[in-house]
Amino acid sequence: MVNRLLVCLTIALLPSLSISAQQRYLIFSNGYRGLPIDSVTTTNEIYTISPAGGMSPAGYWFDMDDTLISRFQPTTPVYIDGHHPVSTSMHRSKGRSFWSWFVTRFGWIGRSNWGFNDEPNQEGFDTRFENGRRCGQNFTHQYLKTGVHDTLDIVCHSMGYAYALGFVDAVQPYVVLGKILIMAPESPGVRGMDWNRFEEVWQYGSDRFEPGADITCRQDGVAPQCAVAGFQDLKTEKGGRLFIPDYAKKGFVRSHHLSYWNWFYDIKKGDRGWFGR
Repeated sequence: MVNRLLVCLTIALLPSLSISAQQRYLIFSNGYRGLPIDSVTTTNEIYTISPAGGMSPAGYWFDMDDTLISRFQPTTPVYIDGHHPVSTSMHRSKGRSFWSWFVTRFGWIGRSNWGFNDEPNQEGFDTRFENGRRCGQNFTHQYLKTGVHDTLDIVCHSMGYAYALGFVDAVQPYVVLGKILIMAPESPGVRGMDWNRFEEVWQYGSDRFEPGADITCRQDGVAPQCAVAGFQDLKTEKGGRLFIPDYAKKGFVRSHHLSYWNWFYDIKKGDRGWFGR
C-alpha cells in the first residue's frame, strides 16, 4: 500500500519536476571590443561569470546587462564573444573606417548616402556566423540537457549580430526561442532567419533609408543600417524596429556606441520594443 502511494505521488509530481528542470538563459553577444585587440579573433568561449575589465565580453555592455538581467530574470546570464577584426566588417580596414567617419561628418550633403562603407562583406560576415555556430555547439554540449527544451533570450550588438545568428543556427533544434533584442546590427541585410520562431524580435538603431530619416552626420556610420534580412516576413504582433529618438545624442559613433544609449532605458513596459520577460 505504501509503495503504491509513493508511485502515485511520483507520477503526480512528474510534470512539476519536468518544468523545474527547464532553464531560461539570457545570452549576450557582444561586437567589436576595441582597437587594442583588433587582431584578436574570438575563441568561442562561454562566460557565465563576468570577466573583469572594460574590454571584456561583460564589461562591453556598460551595465546595460545588469538592467536586462533584472528584467528578464534568467536562470543563468551567459556572455558570448562576437569580437572579430575590422577586416571582417563592411569597413574592411581601420583606414577605410576613418575615411568614412571624416567624409560623413564634414563632407556630407543633407541625407546623402555617399561616404558610408556599406558594401556587404560576405566573407567577413560568414566568418563571424561560422564562429557563432561553433560557440552554439559548445553551448549545446555544455549546458543543454537531452530531452529538456530550455528557453533562450538573446541580446546582440553590432558584430555580435552575425555571431548570434550562427549561435542560434546551432542551438535552435534544442531550445525554445524567447525574445531577441538586435542593437545596431552590423551588415543586417546580409543574412537573417525566420524571425517568427522567436516570441518577440526587436531591432534598435538608426533610421537610414526610412521616410524623414536623420541627416547623414547623425546616422550610425560604424554599422550603417537597414532592416535585418527576413524582417519583411515578421508578424506585426511579434515585434519590429525602433529608431533612436530625436532627443538622443547621435552621430557616426554616438548612434552606435552603447555608452550613448541612455535613451534605451526610456522604453517603458507597455511601449513598443519594451525589453523584459
